[in-house]
Amino acid sequence: MLISDLTELAASPEVAVIINVDTKYVSTLALLSTLRYARMPVVMIDCESRDGSFAWFERLMADQEFYLMSARLRQHGETLDWVFNRIRADRVLLVDSDAEMLNDQILTEMRAKLESSSQLYGAGYLHPAHWLERHYFSNLPISPGIGYYMERMWIPFTLLRVEAVLKALNHGRSFMHRLVLNDFPQVPLVSKLLWRRFRFEAFRRHRLSWLDAFRKSYDGLKPCYISYDTGADLHEFLTKVLNFGFAGSISAGEVPWSVTHFSGITRSILSEKATDDACRLSTAHPIVIERLRNVYGVEILD
Repeated sequence: MLISDLTELAASPEVAVIINVDTKYVSTLALLSTLRYARMPVVMIDCESRDGSFAWFERLMADQEFYLMSARLRQHGETLDWVFNRIRADRVLLVDSDAEMLNDQILTEMRAKLESSSQLYGAGYLHPAHWLERHYFSNLPISPGIGYYMERMWIPFTLLRVEAVLKALNHGRSFMHRLVLNDFPQVPLVSKLLWRRFRFEAFRRHRLSWLDAFRKSYDGLKPCYISYDTGADLHEFLTKVLNFGFAGSISAGEVPWSVTHFSGITRSILSEKATDDACRLSTAHPIVIERLRNVYGVEILD
């Protein structure tokens, strides 16, 4: 069914949301697998795609039952803020456009966890905090102690309680990613100047420990900078300020048995600067085409 706004959806206990940007076939795999295994209403949100995605999904609606709408292209975190502020559901299942559900094993566990306590804001795999091995948004190696990645819910596949998320959004928090420069946080201009040193390899190997006297602590550590990936800011606020929990008992080893993630396809399309180990569309495309044909009976001719 075509809709023009999320507020048009009937109130529902659960809704799955998939956001598509120029990856219609990969997103189709996410859509069809979610329809098969999640057994809940699914909304496909197309954000100004230029690859014919909207018309493709319109045709797909002849054989599949889901909601389709178009939306303005925003940064991922901003789009998620918008979704939770408008959707009428108790829980939202976020499914990356480059993810495929293989079965309902993890989702069944996530549901059971959320139903066990109203003080849990979400369930899924908890992406642990860790020292970055590569300099922020680059492929340049850095030593431990420099860049710190904050803990967050694993955004590609997570089940979140809308009421709890709205509490964080109403306090001014966001799904948006952000970078905190921590060498001299008392004077942001100085931190910005010190940030420039990472252009040089020697400074990517040495953290200048004498600056610890000025750095703030994060998880008992004093990084030079802190990366809040999508959802990390919201997770920190909900768990450390509002005292919500996250049912993150699902291990990293369990995930591939229930969810395949063609990591970073959309990001690689939207940003020429994405130089991490993201799975490129050219690599994933043959796999996706084969899965669509053999598992879901959808033939792709181009």
